[in-house]
Amino acid sequence: MEIFNVGNNAVNLYLLKTATHLLLIDSGFPGTLHDLGRELRKTNIKIREIDFLVVTHFHPDHAGLIQDLKNESIKFVILDFQVPFVSKMEQEKERLLKVRKYTPLIQKDNICISLHESRKFLNELSIQGEIIATKGHSEDGIALVLDSGQAFVGDLLQENMAIEMNDQNSISDWKNLRKLGVNTVFPSHYGPYELEVNSE
Repeated sequence: MEIFNVGNNAVNLYLLKTATHLLLIDSGFPGTLHDLGRELRKTNIKIREIDFLVVTHFHPDHAGLIQDLKNESIKFVILDFQVPFVSKMEQEKERLLKVRKYTPLIQKDNICISLHESRKFLNELSIQGEIIATKGHSEDGIALVLDSGQAFVGDLLQENMAIEMNDQNSISDWKNLRKLGVNTVFPSHYGPYELEVNSE
């Protein structure tokens, strides 16, 4: 499997390419479809070739382009517990979304799965891994964790910062990630890094 960062200065967008499918993690801000297309050209991949999209949480920089991508024939996969957060984002960030020409998300044709079903879904894309809830940053947060040790964690607070700030929700998330054997972290707003060996 190949991993590409097709994001921009605002947010990393990770594209997973297997022998059979293309999965995009996070969509970016509204109005950035052209930017995404430009970054994809560097990989010789077209937007319409992407099969599926998931988002790590419903904030505009991660979920602002979903409907535009759906309009390009990309299937959007949403976790069942994330569903209420679509309208929450659209209401709370209405002014920002309007300025950025956000396309409201049509929900009836989304693919809704549970965390329990995530491994089966990913396996169908030739991806060995699962999706877990990570609620340290936001209640609708998820991380996509590969069995090979890579984790795409969205805006989850770095582990050392979580410990320093005594952020118990984030600390719990990192404990779960470590239990799954995570060794390489792909965050949304800075570069990938190796997870330090836990001395405990």
